[in-house]
Amino acid sequence: MNIRNFSLYSIVVLMAAGATGGSLRAQDRTVPYTTSSAEAGRWYELAMKEREDLLFVDKGVDSMREAVKADPQFAVAHAALAYFTNDPVEEKRERALAQKNIANASPDERLFITWMNSTKDGNLVPGIAAMNDLLAKYPNDERLANMDGEWLCSKQGAFEHGEAVLQHTLKSDPKYFPALNNLAYCYALRGQPKLAAPLMEQYVVLLPNQPNPQDSYGEIMRMLGDYPAALEHYTKALQIDPEFNTSQAGLATTYALMGDQEKARAQYLVAIAGTEERATKFDYRILWAMTYYRENQPEQARQELMKISLEAESGGLAIEHAEAHRDMALFNPEPQGALKDIDHARAALLTHDFAWGDRDDELATILFTRAFIAARAGLQKEVQKSVELLSPIARTSRSDIVQRAYHSANGALSSLQGKYDAAVKELEDDAQNPLSLQLLADAQEKAGQAAEAQKTLATLAAISDDRVETAVAVPPARAALKANRPTTAEATPFHVRP
Repeated sequence: MNIRNFSLYSIVVLMAAGATGGSLRAQDRTVPYTTSSAEAGRWYELAMKEREDLLFVDKGVDSMREAVKADPQFAVAHAALAYFTNDPVEEKRERALAQKNIANASPDERLFITWMNSTKDGNLVPGIAAMNDLLAKYPNDERLANMDGEWLCSKQGAFEHGEAVLQHTLKSDPKYFPALNNLAYCYALRGQPKLAAPLMEQYVVLLPNQPNPQDSYGEIMRMLGDYPAALEHYTKALQIDPEFNTSQAGLATTYALMGDQEKARAQYLVAIAGTEERATKFDYRILWAMTYYRENQPEQARQELMKISLEAESGGLAIEHAEAHRDMALFNPEPQGALKDIDHARAALLTHDFAWGDRDDELATILFTRAFIAARAGLQKEVQKSVELLSPIARTSRSDIVQRAYHSANGALSSLQGKYDAAVKELEDDAQNPLSLQLLADAQEKAGQAAEAQKTLATLAAISDDRVETAVAVPPARAALKANRPTTAEATPFHVRP
C-alpha cells in the first residue's frame, strides 16, 4: 500500500484545449491515459489507487465504472474495468468497448490494453510482449510493474518471474507498499510463507493506521498455521476499518481451519452481507457451505451447494456455477456420482459465454480435478478421457495453469499405468496444488522413493488455506504423517484402492 500523497503518484495534467477539444494525459514517467473528461480522469486514478492499495476493492470497481460513465470513449478505463471486475457479463461488455474505442488511445495505452485483454482471452504471447515493451519504456512506472508482478504470481503461478519484477521495483523504491505486499504473497503462494513474514512486519510498522497490512499479515500467519496470530491481525484490521470485508472473510476461514465451523459460518454470513459484488458474494457462500463438509455433514453441504449452483447459473456466473459442482464432486464418496458432478461443472463453463483465457484456466482446473477423482478410484479409462479432453487446450494455451493441469493429469494416468517414475516427473512441477501433491506422494512411494514421499507429505500437510483442494487432501496427509505411512486411496474420500 502506498503512503505517499495521491497527487504525487500519478498527476493528471491538462493539455492544450482548443476549439476541437482537449485531452488529459498522465505524466511521462507512467503509462499515459487519454480522456476528454477531467472527471473521468479523476475517477480512473482513484479506482487504480483504491485497487492498488486494496482499501476498498468493491469501491475501486465502482470508481472505474464512474470513469467510463463520465467518458464512454475512455478506452483504457474500459479495459481496466474488464480486467478488475469479477462479473463475466460486465467483463465481456467492457473488453468489447475497449476495443471499440481503442483508436482514442495513445500507442502506449494500446499496449496496456493489449496486455489486460490478453490475460482474459488467453492470447498471452502478444500480451506478454506488450507488457515487456511497456516495462522497458516505463522502468519507473511502479504501478505497471506491480500489476505485472501480481498477475504473474497470483494468476499464472510464475513465481520466480513475478518476484523478480517486484524485487526490482522495491529496489528502486523500498516504500512502494503495493509491491511489498504482492512480493510477500508471491513467497507465500509458492510455499514459502516464512519468507513473507518479515515483509509483513515491515508493512504493518510503516502503515499502522491502514487495514490491509494487518489483513495481509493475518493471511500469512494463517498460511503458517499460526491461527491465534491470524485472528489477532484480522481483528486489528477490522478495528481500523470495520468495513474491510476481506478481513471478515479471513476470520471466517481461520475459524473453519481451526475446526470451529459454527463460528466460521457466522463470520462468513457477515462477510456475505458486507460485499456488493455478486461473484464475491457467491464465492463466500461456497466457503460457507464447505463448513458443513468440514464438520462431516455432507448432505447439508451438498444441499447448500446445489442452491448456490442454481442461483449462480440463473445469474450468469459461470465460474461460481461450476465451482459449486466441482466442490460437490471432490467430496462425493461415490466415484460415478463424483464424475457426474465434475462433468456438470465442465458443462456449466461450456454453456456460458465469457473470456476464453478465463474459460481455459477454469476448464483445465476442472479436467485435472476429474483426472484426480478418477485416479483415486482406479478408473484408468476415465483418467485417460480427462487427459484427452485437456490435450487440445494445452496445445493452444500458453497459460501456466493449463500446462500444470495437463501434466498433472498425465502424471495421474502414468501412475495408474504403473509408470511411477514418469508420474513423479509430471507431478512434481505442480507443488502448489494439494491434489497433485497427494498423487505425487503416492507415486513416489510406489517408485521406491520413500524419503521423498515423506517430504511431499510434509509439504502437503503444512498447507493452510481456504481452497477445496486443501480441505480434501490435507487432512489425509496429516493423518498419514501421524501414522508414518503414505497417503493412499485408503485416506481419500472414495475408500477405493486404485
